[in-house]
Amino acid sequence: MKGRVKWVDIAKGIAVSLVVYGHFGTSDAAKSVIYAFHIPLFFFLSGLFFSFDKFPNYTSFLRKRSFQLLIPYLFFNFITYLLWLFIGRKFGNDISTNVNALKPIFGIVYGNASNLAHNVPLWFLTCLFSVENFYFLIFRKTKKQQQFFLLVMIAVIAFINYKFNHVFRLPWGMDIAMSMLLFYGLGVGLKSEFLDKNRSKALLSALSIMSFLVVLIIAQLNGKIEVSDNYFGNYLYFLLGASAGIIFIVSLSMLITQVKIRYSLLSFLGFNSLIIFVLHLYSGSFIKAISFFVFHLPLSIYETPSVSLLLTFLSILVLIPVVLLMNKFLPFVVGKSK
Repeated sequence: MKGRVKWVDIAKGIAVSLVVYGHFGTSDAAKSVIYAFHIPLFFFLSGLFFSFDKFPNYTSFLRKRSFQLLIPYLFFNFITYLLWLFIGRKFGNDISTNVNALKPIFGIVYGNASNLAHNVPLWFLTCLFSVENFYFLIFRKTKKQQQFFLLVMIAVIAFINYKFNHVFRLPWGMDIAMSMLLFYGLGVGLKSEFLDKNRSKALLSALSIMSFLVVLIIAQLNGKIEVSDNYFGNYLYFLLGASAGIIFIVSLSMLITQVKIRYSLLSFLGFNSLIIFVLHLYSGSFIKAISFFVFHLPLSIYETPSVSLLLTFLSILVLIPVVLLMNKFLPFVVGKSK
């Protein structure tokens, strides 16, 4: 991980841990706080490292991002669909919902969360692909002073779509992408402020505390949003909560690098966030299966926040060997080159 930006890996590590925790039976109040910002945070962090200078033309951009996003999307869809088809849908909630075996196939092609019954988190990869393509095509010819105005216009279009389109969901998360493009674009536009400048501990501490308080208030006012379903509650509250949450995690991550706290695990999780993001539901199901079939513990224990926190830790722990093996033998399927 030589040459990487330490606080960014920490931020990704925190974000992916929150994704896992949010999926494992924590309280509604905690989910409202986590969901207020964790997905917009990923788009913001992705935007920090985009540069038109990396790509001489659209073809080179498309080739590279297809390798980094679509190959993992197809690979993990294939693996997890087979696991779901032969094992997963015979247990838990999938028994009662009786999902048609062909529905996930449609979901893989269409790329939206609602049809990815075998592995819902994979929606993020196609949505990020849509966001980056939108950004490249819309902004590659614009001057810097025009970009903020364009982002505002896109946010207005996204709001109109969110407010009035309750019938048709666009493929590959394109409707969601209109809202997420704002955070991605902010990441691109503010990269010099975040990557090239050091902040004092006092400032980072103050920003962390104040922004976290704002997130708590917004979460209370707006309730739980669901980016994967293109549901944001009050759109202004959503924008405020997501922005405050991004400031909170970014400030906290920068602060962690400046104090005497061991953060190698968070950095490791951030560097390998893609694998954890798309496999944590399966590692969580594996832990639940062991506790139920081997130790005869009721699944209801996972409905308590403290046990769901333990499940989060164990689910990530189980994935560490998987991460190491994939990085060593199959780096191309997670968008990495040897």
